[in-house]
Amino acid sequence: RQDLYVCAISGLTKDILQRRFGEYRNLNLVAEHGIFVRYAGRTDWKEMCFDDSAAWIEKVKPLMQLFQRCTPGAQLDVRKASLAWYYHDCDDQYGSFKTKELVHQLALSTGNLPCEVCQGDKVIEVKSCRVSNGFALKRLVSDQDKTGDNFKPIMVISDDSADSSIFKFLPKERAYTVRVGLGETAARHRFLDWDEAEQYLKIIVEDDPLGLERSSESLLERFQTCMGDANTVVDDNDGDVDLDGLEDLPESKLPSDIRPPSPVFGPVGW
Repeated sequence: RQDLYVCAISGLTKDILQRRFGEYRNLNLVAEHGIFVRYAGRTDWKEMCFDDSAAWIEKVKPLMQLFQRCTPGAQLDVRKASLAWYYHDCDDQYGSFKTKELVHQLALSTGNLPCEVCQGDKVIEVKSCRVSNGFALKRLVSDQDKTGDNFKPIMVISDDSADSSIFKFLPKERAYTVRVGLGETAARHRFLDWDEAEQYLKIIVEDDPLGLERSSESLLERFQTCMGDANTVVDDNDGDVDLDGLEDLPESKLPSDIRPPSPVFGPVGW
C-alpha cells in the first residue's frame, strides 16, 4: 500500500527504535514522545521538538537512582526530556511495593517542577510537560495539512495508558481513535486486545473483503463494519465489560470474548 502514511510514536529512545524498526524504510518513527523523528525514506534522525526546560532531570534523577539501587532488577533509562524507571525484571510483589513508594516520593518532590509522573506497563516515567505523544502527533498532522494534502482519515491505535494525550489533539471529524484493551480512555473506540487490532490492520494492508475501492471513505466504512457502534464495548473502570445492547448485533460485531474465535494473523506486534 503506497497510499498509507504509517507512523510509530514512542517514548523509547531513537537508538532502540532504530534497532527494532530501522530496516523498515517506509515507516515514520518518533522517539522520546516527540523529541526525535526519522521520516520515511530517510536514514537520519532530526530533532523535532527542543525542550529547554529539562533542568529538572538533575533534581529528580538522584531519587530514581536510589530506587534503582535498592530494587533488584530495576533499570533507569535517562533520556533527553524524561526519566523511565523499569521494573519488568523485579520480583512482582517487591516491585509493586517499591513502585507505590516511588510514585509517592515523586509526587512530593516534583510538585513545583515542569514535569509529570506517568505510570505504564511495568514502568514509571517522569517526563517534561512540554513533550508528549499527543503533541508529536498533532505536529505531524499540522505539518501535513500545510502541504495541502490532508490525511483522510487518521487512525490512532494505542494501549499506553501512560500517555493518553495521543487521543486528545486530533480533529474528530476525520480521526478514529482506538484504545487496545480495557481501562479508562479518551479514545472513541476500542479493540479488546492486539489480536483484534492486528486483524483489522491486516485487512487494511492486504485484504479487501467488502470489494470496496481503496479510498479513504472505504477504509472508514470497513472500520465501522469491524467495530460496529462506537459504544459497542464499554469499560466502567471496574474491570468488567458492559455488554448491554449487544444481543442484536451480528457475530462479526461482537467482542471477541463472546463470539466464535477468529483467525489470528501472526504474532502480536510491538
